[in-house]
Amino acid sequence: MPLKPRSFFYFLHEALLGLVRNRLMSLTAMGIITVGLFLFGLFLLVTANLQYFTDLAWGEIELRVFLKPAVTNQAAIGKQLSALPGVQSVTYISKAEGAVSLEKMFNNNHLFLDEENPLPDAFNLTLTKTADPEELTRLVTAIPGIDEIVFGQDFVKFMEIAIRLVMVAGLILLFLPGLAFLYIGVNTIQLTVYARRKEIEIMKLVGATDAFVRWPFLLEGIILGLLGAGLALLLLREGYTYLVFRLQHYRRFLPLLTGKEINLTLTVSLLSMGLFFGGFGSHISLKRYLKV
Repeated sequence: MPLKPRSFFYFLHEALLGLVRNRLMSLTAMGIITVGLFLFGLFLLVTANLQYFTDLAWGEIELRVFLKPAVTNQAAIGKQLSALPGVQSVTYISKAEGAVSLEKMFNNNHLFLDEENPLPDAFNLTLTKTADPEELTRLVTAIPGIDEIVFGQDFVKFMEIAIRLVMVAGLILLFLPGLAFLYIGVNTIQLTVYARRKEIEIMKLVGATDAFVRWPFLLEGIILGLLGAGLALLLLREGYTYLVFRLQHYRRFLPLLTGKEINLTLTVSLLSMGLFFGGFGSHISLKRYLKV
């Protein structure tokens, strides 16, 4: 049966009074939930940034295709490469342009002065995020005139393995302790309800229905959960914003997520968990200890 607005505000008023009357236990439960959700949010930020870093690494990788010396149909090969699945863009680099790049790299304008330019013509292929490197390499090799393919996927695969290890470490050091704190928070809410069992027994003796007894306690748990989530969210946002600001000069080497996406994900996740664990703690207490 849905709550009427008048009944809801009455139960909300009783829930707030209960929190004030039992403020020590309430603050303890809220503090524990805050710590648990803070650790969970920290784990979320770490994993989201690691995934972002991996996506950026794949996006920066280029497939270098070298042509055989006798090839003269570079334009036709370029069109074939552009039509392959997973190829975002194709850039032709002549042997002369390759020589200029090498001379700039080594700061030597006369690198090939006394001998013929030995470099081959080449294409640089930028890939999409959905590209299958192994399949693309197979398709490129099948094109006539291709001599060699150089692809930096080994480095990215190494980075993916390293990132997985970091995520496992984060799971052990942040996520699991966060769940442990949330479990303690739920039990603290249960103790808060259990300490007021005499009050509930009196309410039942004077004819209060189960719903009349349950709703104020349920709202207390929800309020504690949301307050804990809000405090954890505030700490994470301020800390993360400060970190991004301090590292803004190193974003080329240490890119971090910014903007609405990470804020929205963090907000929805923490508030949802706070709502669930707060309400769950109260519900279990009333069902298990008070038999209402």
